[in-house]
Amino acid sequence: MATKALTNISPLFPNIAAILLAGGASKRMGGKNKAFIKIAGKTIIDREIEVLEQLFERIIIVSNSFDQYAFLKKPIFADIKPGYGSLGGILTGLKSCSREFGFVLACDMPFLNKEIVSYMCCRASGHDITIPRIGRYLEPLHAVYSSQCIPHIEKLMQRGELKVANFFKEVDMLEIDERELMEMDPCLQFRINVNTPADLNVAIRMAIKNGSDS
Repeated sequence: MATKALTNISPLFPNIAAILLAGGASKRMGGKNKAFIKIAGKTIIDREIEVLEQLFERIIIVSNSFDQYAFLKKPIFADIKPGYGSLGGILTGLKSCSREFGFVLACDMPFLNKEIVSYMCCRASGHDITIPRIGRYLEPLHAVYSSQCIPHIEKLMQRGELKVANFFKEVDMLEIDERELMEMDPCLQFRINVNTPADLNVAIRMAIKNGSDS
């Protein structure tokens, strides 16, 4: 079921849109759409939207499968340049979101943390990218991107490159480090995504441990 829209809540970040990337073939999940996998009685995308609606007045979905997501009553945009994976999804989202910034999120992250998203958005002004870093790894599909990233992404595509991080060195990037993140999410659950059946089992156990309230 679609998440019921929250009412009487003023969005905290009117200059930032949420961009949900709902593409991909989900091959490692046997072709099952990860967004609609249920964890603790709610689909992953419903769990995400429930948090996003508390922070953003505009939430868009980037997907080539309009019919699957129409019931969510959110604007849906097809890839401007198909075949570029997440990079193409980010470009489409930034060009379509009608905001200065976009908080880009993969559709398979069931433990979205409102405090972390809010903190990142508060820090985003003046930067092209605001992104979590955990150890050696950045989280490009849980990050705030400025519209200033658009020409850099387009240049990357012209070179035939698909890796999102390949343009990071060309822009102003603020990294939110692990210590800051752990103050808001001690187990760093926000970064968990569900790519495989094994990942799903971990997420289900975690939801149970959390009392089915993440």
